[in-house]
Parts: sequence; C-alpha cells; structure tokens
Amino acid sequence: VIHAPTETEKLVARIADASIRIISLTITEKGYCYDEEKNLDLKNPVLMEDTFLKTTVSTVFGYVLKGLQARRKESGGPVTILSCDNLPGNGDLTKKLLLQFAALADASMVGWIDGNVTFPNSMVDRITPVVTDASRDLIARKYDLEDRCPVICEAYRQWIIEDTFIAGRPTLEDVGVQFVADVEPYEKMKVRLLNGSHSALSYVAYLMGYRNVDEAMGDPLLHRFIADYMRLDIVPTLEPVPGINLDRYQGVLLERFANPAIRDQVQRLAEDGSQKVRNALIPPLLHQIRSAGSFQHLTFALAAWYRYLNGVDEQGSSIEIKDPMRDVLTACAKKEPVDPTSFLLIETIFSPDLQQCDGFLDLLKSYVTEIHDVGISRALAKFLQCNDLSEEVNASM
Repeated sequence: VIHAPTETEKLVARIADASIRIISLTITEKGYCYDEEKNLDLKNPVLMEDTFLKTTVSTVFGYVLKGLQARRKESGGPVTILSCDNLPGNGDLTKKLLLQFAALADASMVGWIDGNVTFPNSMVDRITPVVTDASRDLIARKYDLEDRCPVICEAYRQWIIEDTFIAGRPTLEDVGVQFVADVEPYEKMKVRLLNGSHSALSYVAYLMGYRNVDEAMGDPLLHRFIADYMRLDIVPTLEPVPGINLDRYQGVLLERFANPAIRDQVQRLAEDGSQKVRNALIPPLLHQIRSAGSFQHLTFALAAWYRYLNGVDEQGSSIEIKDPMRDVLTACAKKEPVDPTSFLLIETIFSPDLQQCDGFLDLLKSYVTEIHDVGISRALAKFLQCNDLSEEVNASM
C-alpha cells in the first residue's frame, strides 16, 4: 500500500515498473478536474500548480504523468489506464484530460502517451451509499472490527469493459467482467435508467420528507412514479442492449432501490444535480420531445428539482444544496419560484432546443406551479392520476 501524498516517489516508481500493465482509477468525479465543457479546468489552482510537476503533486493527473515520465525514461513499455468511475465515456474522457494536462506540463509526453497508453471505456454498476456512523457500528457489532471507513454495498454488480488493453490483461471474465467492443449501449442504459431514476426519485422523495431511498420506494406513489418514469420516458430512448432484457432490468432496478439493507441516502442522490441532470435526464428528454414520445415524468422530475433548489422544504427547514453551480441554480429558483423560464437559459445544463419547445416549457411551468401551490405529495398524486387517464385514452385509440 502506498500513500500517494506522502510517498509520491514510491508511487512514481510503481507506475514506472514494467511489471505494472494496468493503472486503474477509482476516484470521485471531481477528481477528474474538468470544467463545464469537459475540458481540463484551467481555473483549478491545485491542478495548475501540478503542471510544474514538483516533487509533490496533488491531483490524479500529476501523479499519473510523473509516473509515465519515469516509465518512458526507464523503458517500462506500454500500459493501460482503466477508469472505473461513473462518467460517460470515462476512458475517452481520461485520455482527453491527461493529454491536455501533458500538453501544459510536458508536451514531449503527448505523443508517447498517444502511442503507448490505451484508455478502455468501462461501465461499473454497484450501489455504494455514503458511510455513516450506523455503518461503522454495524461492522463493529457483527464482525468485531473497528473500521472507520467501511465500504457498504449491495450484492448486485455489473462491470462492462472495452477490450482494448495494450499490455495484456488478467482473465477478469472468470469473475464476471464482461468484455465488449463497445460499452456505449450498456452505459447509456445504466446512466439513463439507474442514474436518471435516482435523480428523478431524489428530488421528489426529499420534498416528500423521505431521507432513505428504500423508505421512499416503499411509498406507492413514488414506486409507481419511478416505474413509469423508466417504462414510458426512458426505455423508448434506448437501442437494444446485447444480452440485456430491458423489462427484467427495470424490475431488478426497482428491487435494488427498495433494498432496506443498503439504506442509501436520498440526499446523496440529490447532490451535484447540475452534472447528473445534464448527463442522465436532458438527453432522453430531447429524444422524447423530438420523437413525440412521453416526457411528462422527466418534466415532473425537473419541476421537483427546481422546487428543491429553493433551499427550503415544505416544512420550512433548510435544504443543504451540494452542487458546483449552487449559487446560480438557487438564485433562479428563489427569484422566480413558479417560473422556470430563466432556469432553462443555463446552457451548461439545458440544450437551447428546450427553450424553443413551447409544449415542454408550458408543461414544466404547470408542474412547478402545482408543486408550489398544493405541495409535492398532492401534485404527484394528481400527476399520476392524469397520466393514468392519458394512457387509457392512448390505449383506446
């Protein structure tokens, strides 16, 4: 085990070692240090300091580039950098950002990296809630172990990886990893059905007073809302996924969300909405609008997010908004609590096409107003009732 901040030289030597053929990354999304356009964040002072490649660095790109410099010098040979993080196109993004960093820090490394390092895209799926005191107490009681940072996770796991390993790889398929030529269909399925549903659930559930995901899923209205969200608004946006039955996949997701042993936190799902909504809700919303499909559930979820961003729940308690765009988002929600028009002008989240879609804007306004006037629970009940009537009409045509 190497503690990178205090043992940087050991880490660099390990990356340079020719016996190391895969460098895997499991870090937070913020650790990739990209801006709103998904380029390297040149305004990040810590990242910019690392471009000097001093003896001690602080960012993932600082550590990796110093290691690759040493690997090149010592003829360590090609290597694969495998991102295992929940980012769309994580391998492509990692390559892009590392090359941008190298261009600033050591331009001579750009060509070497391009020819000697591969960056497979991957999709990892396993719900892992935030560590709590209850988690630590459970480990202590059940296993007589004191662990200050235990990893609590569900039994379910799925790992899909592009098979582009320049220096070879272990037979991970023996332990359930699926190697494919293209991760994108699996990634889109997971991002839109799991991550998008998590976001849609979180804002409605939080406003309804739920703080744990399993308890929220025990509410018949919320369970129905998420099931219909997947079936009506999301599945029609997906192409067939090799080896996956989408009906069965949706059922498994509902069971996973409702798992009381995980005790996932609604607030965790609600964090960083500007990034999650942009990636998981806006693409299917645009698809459904353009194809004249159902987008009511997506729109209701956005209306709940807008109400959540007001920063005060229906009981008058403060909501802790954790989002890199918090100030901009909350300013919109507080200034115009029943008119999200200016909210949609935030182009780093919303496509300009949405501003031109009168049907969508009118629907969003109506849901925002309904939630504001009668509260989230009554608004959701009315929404589901209206959706039932709409489905009955469509079925009879």
